[in-house]
Amino acid sequence: MTGAPRWASLLLCLLQSTSGRPRLAPPQNVTLLSWDFSVYLTWLPGPGNPQNMTYFVAYQSSATPKQWRRVKKCAGTKELQCSLMCLEKQDLCNKFKGRVRAVSPRARSPWVESKSMDYFFEVEPAPPILVFTRTDEILSVNATYQLPHCMPQPDLSYEVYFWKEGTGNEVRNPFHAPRLGPLPHSPTKPQCSSPSKESLLQEAFPAYPS
Repeated sequence: MTGAPRWASLLLCLLQSTSGRPRLAPPQNVTLLSWDFSVYLTWLPGPGNPQNMTYFVAYQSSATPKQWRRVKKCAGTKELQCSLMCLEKQDLCNKFKGRVRAVSPRARSPWVESKSMDYFFEVEPAPPILVFTRTDEILSVNATYQLPHCMPQPDLSYEVYFWKEGTGNEVRNPFHAPRLGPLPHSPTKPQCSSPSKESLLQEAFPAYPS
């Protein structure tokens, strides 16, 4: 009978080791990054994980802090980034954050969360597209930018610099140019401010600055 407790302990140990699902190392450096008016959740693989990793992503809005929503387009992705723009039931007027976990055929990692982002205070704008039209005495510049289809019109303005080519002084006459006119917009777009899918700046300069 003295061997019974020993066998019972061994059996219990085996049951505990097989009952739980094996864990992978969690993704590293989970971060929300913004460029060109968009937001991406980025991460690095967990150390020591096998090569056949896939990842699952979810996001959470500050308006519903107890609810995580799956990002369907990134379910099972092998990439190390996921776009968090124009998601189902997403409201860019509220802060949000993302999380990611690694999954293999036999194991998965814990979720790892990013810090929250306040979109309209932290978004990185895209550079405008410039079109120049020159007459004998006037140089006209049209500047446009294209927004994601779900994004309300941000409060943007342009700073315009121009100078005469060949002069040693690069910036001749910097000035602020806030003349921004909204173009037609979609009525289904969420609105935190004046909505516009695309905005246009028009400004004219002397063709030959002194």
